[in-house]
Formats: sequence, C-alpha cells, structure tokens
Amino acid sequence: MLTIRDRTQIRVKDAQFNIRIPGWVYRTAWPAGDPFVKGFHSHCSIFVHIPKAAGSSIAEALFGSSVGHRPIRRHLAYHPDIVSKYFKFTFVRNPWDRLYSAYQYFNRRIGSDTHRDHRWATVMLVGINSFEDFVLRLADPSLNYGSMIKRYDHFRDQVDWLEDPRTGDLCVDFIGRFEWLERDFEHVMDKLGIDASLPHRRRGTGKSYQEAYSPEMVDIVRSLYSRDIERFAYRFGD
Repeated sequence: MLTIRDRTQIRVKDAQFNIRIPGWVYRTAWPAGDPFVKGFHSHCSIFVHIPKAAGSSIAEALFGSSVGHRPIRRHLAYHPDIVSKYFKFTFVRNPWDRLYSAYQYFNRRIGSDTHRDHRWATVMLVGINSFEDFVLRLADPSLNYGSMIKRYDHFRDQVDWLEDPRTGDLCVDFIGRFEWLERDFEHVMDKLGIDASLPHRRRGTGKSYQEAYSPEMVDIVRSLYSRDIERFAYRFGD
C-alpha cells in the first residue's frame, strides 16, 4: 500500500516536469531541491540520469555516487547560467527494451514494502499476469492505466527528462545510447578527462526483449512512446 508520503512524493516528482511552472515558483516549491551534485562542479558537467538506461553504473563510475533522477528542467530552474556552461550529457535506450526492463524490475518487487518503488509496483501491477497483459492494459482506452504508468519516472518518455522548457529543444550536448554503451561512455570520459571502469550494478533477465513482444505489442509501444522513437530514431530490434 502506498503511504501518504509516497503519494505526495509521486505527485511532486510528476509536477517537476511541468514546463509551465516559472523558475522562481519551481525553486520556491523545492527549496532544498538543487539538483547539482559535487561531482558535476568538479568536472564541469551535468549528467541527466534517465531511469533504466545504465545511469546507475555511469554515475558511480564518473562521480562515485548516485546523481538522482532529475530532469534538465530542474537544473535550469536553479542555475541556468551553469547549465549553459557545463557539458551536459545523458544516455537513452530503445523504448521497447526499456519498457520490458522496467516491467521486469518492478514485477520482481511486488509485495515488498522496503521502498516506494516496491509499494508502487504492488499497487500498480496487481492483477497483471504477464508482460503481455501489462502492455495490452496500457493500450486499453477504457482505462486511465497508461497515463498513470507513464507519470512514474521509470516509464516516462525519455525526452521529458531532456527538453528545454522554453524551446522544446533537447538541452544536452551529447546523447549516448545504451546499445553502444562502452563506445559512448569512452566519449564521455574523453570529454571529462576521466579514466574510469564502468560497473554493471543491475543485471536483467538475460532474455532478449524482442522475444517478449507480439506484433500487436510492438505496435502498442510504437504508439505509446512515439516521441522517443521519432526523436532518437529507434526501431524495434535495434
């Protein structure tokens, strides 16, 4: 069961993506929400950690700790001058693969009460018998399920984390790809002047995401995540 605090935190996290909120209102609403970690200033960089795109491993390798899931919108609200100067980067992932990975992560935590993610999974995935059942429910027009799911960090469009609220442009200098992780991580290290090893903190099931999809499911996700697919030129099977 989600606690009152859980529900409040989820609403607050969802609200930070509202591009219509002026920066001063944003800072007032989140007075202790400065998203800059010490490592960002040490390397004059900003890493936007999109969930389920190897961000935990990347943050640990480059900054020695988590950097949190914080959209560029939040950085702009606090220090737009710094954002314009620092090297900004992120990593994205094929939407079909990312959705399957996120589902597997939450499905394994149903019934646990140790973290808000686990309690959310217990509430939102109740009665879901399989990944196919989950995807089909996302597309059911008689339910509000899809929009509720997509307001949670791990299922939100990846472009939401990166858009400049003033222009709609992606406000990052480099977009690495999960599919080319080692190569693109090398590029980031070169830019930051860092020599680091990339750990793998969380392992998946080992099953190819393509095996989990029927043609109908492929089309549902293509529609559901059309913004990411178009912006990052992804195809099923990439």
